[in-house]
Amino acid sequence: MLNILVFVLIAVTLVLLSIFVDGLIELNRQEQEDKNHFVRDGLEGYMDQTFGIGRFKVFKTLLDSEGNIRYLVYLPKYEWLKAPTYHWYEVYEAPNGYRHIAYER
Repeated sequence: MLNILVFVLIAVTLVLLSIFVDGLIELNRQEQEDKNHFVRDGLEGYMDQTFGIGRFKVFKTLLDSEGNIRYLVYLPKYEWLKAPTYHWYEVYEAPNGYRHIAYER
């Protein structure tokens, strides 16, 4: 009788544990999906749409003579067993939206 009770308790514990783990996996998947669909407004949103979410690195924030904020950003490009190459851009606000200029060395 005790063996049957232990077997039933182990089976119930495993079922409850699998439900809990399934819920954690679903919650993690939902958080990752929400993180990928996060939309930012303004200049940061333009950079996300243009360069990809999280791909760019802001090197310096500049303030021009008119009081507008400009960002100097770079995109690292990685290749297998090689040093990364960087593409530099200046992102700024124009009267009809946002623009970016590529810099060459």
